[in-house]
Amino acid sequence: MAVRKIYESDDFLVVNKPYDMYINSDDENEKNTVTCCIASHDSHLSTSANPLYFVQRLDYSTSGVLCIAKNKTVAALAGRLFEKRLTKKYYLAVVRGHPDFELAEIRYAVGADQSPDQSHRMSVVSNSSLAGDARPAHTRMLILERGFYCKDPVAVVLLKPITGRRHQLRVHCHATSHTILGDYTYSDRMDTAPHRMFLHATRLVLPLPNKPLDIQTPEPFFNDVQFSGQWKSQKLLHKYRNKEDFIAVCDDIDREYIIGVKYKDFSV
Repeated sequence: MAVRKIYESDDFLVVNKPYDMYINSDDENEKNTVTCCIASHDSHLSTSANPLYFVQRLDYSTSGVLCIAKNKTVAALAGRLFEKRLTKKYYLAVVRGHPDFELAEIRYAVGADQSPDQSHRMSVVSNSSLAGDARPAHTRMLILERGFYCKDPVAVVLLKPITGRRHQLRVHCHATSHTILGDYTYSDRMDTAPHRMFLHATRLVLPLPNKPLDIQTPEPFFNDVQFSGQWKSQKLLHKYRNKEDFIAVCDDIDREYIIGVKYKDFSV
């Protein structure tokens, strides 16, 4: 799949990462990487002739906005913005089931799954017994549309991670009993029918001091005939499919509380 550049300056390159693609790899024979598509195989290494600095990460299965710095100085600047939670990230996802809420706060701590043979997974951890790499995590979820995929109930949701833990959105959706459609790992290897995992980083707001970035991709799912051909809408709660409508729902999820919306708090 092609990696499409959606923004470039002297300091930053932003691309729309395809699903099922690695960001980089130390294996020189692995060509299915963002670095191989836009630069050289070793461009993620400091020893590269033209190194690139990934200021954020996306899972192999996740598509969408990926921001890359072109030098150490701006990489450090962007890194501080992420660390201080001054950036804003918005994801579209399709989840299994029809949630009985419209807006949710998910405050489950996330740590490595301690189950045998699950070293690549993360899991919910009790906030009262944080240990090892477990850390508090916070996600907001806004239901945009309910419908059916292959006659199974699903919902299109907007996700805003307040913190940034490994697999946070996938773990939090799974913990609410609404696992992301096509998430092989967190469906216990059961959800194999969809052609992809339906999680897409749709918008990134990076408040740089001189030139703030606000990067948005087109809506990713309904332009995919493999999804749209199997989709049937039941109820639209918020318009979101064009750029202006998506910005409006981002404004909604940024609010602490929305009057008239059924709210649910998930925490342990």
